Amino acid sequence: MAGKNWKQYFDFSAIEKNRTNGLCKLCHRNYKDKSGVFSNFLKHLKRQHPFEYNQVFKSEHEYFTEDRDGIEDGHEPIDLTNLKEKENRIILSITKNLIIRCNLPLNLVEKPAFRDFMKECNLKYRPVSTKRLKHDVIPSLTSTVLTRIHEKLNSVDHVTLTVDIWSDRRCRSFIGITCHFIDQNINLQAYLIDFLRLKSLHTSENIQQMTDEVLERFNIKKKVFRIVTDNASSMIKAYKFGLSSDIENMEVDERNQFIIENDLMIENFEENFESDNLQMVNMSSSAFDENEDSPSVRLSCFAHTLQLCIRDGLKNVPYISKVLEKCQILGKCSNQSSKIADVLEEINKHISKMNITRWNSEYMLVKSILSIGKSDLDSIVKLMDNSVTFLNNDFTVLEEVVDILEPFYDISIKCQSNTIVTVSIVVPAIVHCITHLLEIRKRLTFCTKLVEQLHISIDKRFSGIIHRLNLISVERNEPFNDPLYFMATILDPSFKFYWLRDLNLPINNENRLKQNIIQLIVDEISQDPFLASSKATPEAASTSSTTSKLKKKLFVYNAFDEKFNDTMVSDPVTEIDSYLNDPIRTRFSDYWSTSRLTSLKKLVKRIFSVQASSAPVERVFSHAGLILSSRRTNMSEQLFKDLVFLKVNQSLL
Repeated sequence: MAGKNWKQYFDFSAIEKNRTNGLCKLCHRNYKDKSGVFSNFLKHLKRQHPFEYNQVFKSEHEYFTEDRDGIEDGHEPIDLTNLKEKENRIILSITKNLIIRCNLPLNLVEKPAFRDFMKECNLKYRPVSTKRLKHDVIPSLTSTVLTRIHEKLNSVDHVTLTVDIWSDRRCRSFIGITCHFIDQNINLQAYLIDFLRLKSLHTSENIQQMTDEVLERFNIKKKVFRIVTDNASSMIKAYKFGLSSDIENMEVDERNQFIIENDLMIENFEENFESDNLQMVNMSSSAFDENEDSPSVRLSCFAHTLQLCIRDGLKNVPYISKVLEKCQILGKCSNQSSKIADVLEEINKHISKMNITRWNSEYMLVKSILSIGKSDLDSIVKLMDNSVTFLNNDFTVLEEVVDILEPFYDISIKCQSNTIVTVSIVVPAIVHCITHLLEIRKRLTFCTKLVEQLHISIDKRFSGIIHRLNLISVERNEPFNDPLYFMATILDPSFKFYWLRDLNLPINNENRLKQNIIQLIVDEISQDPFLASSKATPEAASTSSTTSKLKKKLFVYNAFDEKFNDTMVSDPVTEIDSYLNDPIRTRFSDYWSTSRLTSLKKLVKRIFSVQASSAPVERVFSHAGLILSSRRTNMSEQLFKDLVFLKVNQSLL
């Protein structure tokens, strides 16, 4: 019997159907006693067929005890030596993989179909209740993840925060705070440190107070390097002068602030713009210098500010607004009319929906309409109750709008992607947008004014960056005035000074701009004793001494001297020169993890913790919206916060 495939005689799915027969399929003996207890079959199998019994239950035990990705995620496996530990392992896996990662409702574990499924997977599965998951398992996981976040934050010197406020389906306000830092391996790490209810008014004082409480709880208040928020006035005031300032003594320059309450009020926000044209380089201006005052701890969200620039441009060109209004009417009708839906299905096209708070949804709406074609679009428009007419010039206008806004759309998608995007992308993105507008203006027929308005808006909202590019002195209250943007760009091996080629500057001007940016890095290192005290490690010293003893080989030429990467070098200027002359172009984490330029490496660990936008905390709110769906609005506040916290930090489960 041992040599045969015993599984063909032992079919678990047929046990329930054949148990009344009382016959063992292996030996065809009657194992049923007078009482008719089905468990006698297991006793019979264990006594008469020990080999087959061990094959079934031993293999099942090994399946649950092996260390599998997705259950323990690299943590130490639990030693399941008894049934109780095995049950806990199954319950833990259900909670992590189904409830948290797959966002399934908690009452799934009480559904008959799920319990039948688990019974087929494991005959000895004991059903778990929703109450146990809610009051025992999920709070235990939350506590474990919090402990791991505390441990990681204790080992870092600098963190960057992203902060924002969100309202759920029940109009309850929550404030989300994410932290970002560079670990010892120069890898970006991001965690949600708190998602808490905001019951008070959304004032700057309340926002700052809640942030301080969270930072004190994690003991990282002194480690905060920058805070990235949107351009709401309360956020600007809350962090404009840091975390430990007296709100009553703030002197707020209202002329240079972005006064925007939230995304829903963008359409109602009006602002006066200067009519001066943007000049890329103005060498007659004063020298490139930096205000002695330290920059604000708060940085504006790059993606949100770029969105405001586009809103400014579209709003201030009347004829474009009229054509876009036609597109909005068509888009709204296409999502409400079954006739139009049938026509779109026949031609295998669709019209994108528009979200008033996201300009890129308007961009996708225009692209979807242009893809239909004029003849098909005319037949669709006739099906509308209040039809609109698209003229030939309207199509030309829409095509030019798409061509103008395409780089802006690509940059917005890049900033909002799931991959972490650091602040190093900001300056190259602005330079790309400006050069794109200068080049495309020559090919336009109707939308030259849109290009002018975008120039004006970029010049105003990114004046700190524009002035540095033009070698103009930067005032402290100017938006995007932080030298961090340029330092991060240069220290990213993907960018360095390559983006300067797009500006086509005279060689003297380009060299002056390079020297000024390098000086910013040198000043940052020299002013900070933590960065300036770079000493070679014993391993580095031994490497250097070994290298110096090597003899030069015949006909072997190095592109760069080995001394450039010598760890004994602590002079920032020498390190920058070595770095800039290195031809390697790769991800910054790959490059700096193996670099021996100690001063720059310390600066990189601080600067690259800064995010380009507040997209990380916005993704938290996206998860929260999916968790609190329309069918789960009665979920308790604490359970909701725990599920959001675990979902975002699922890598630590």
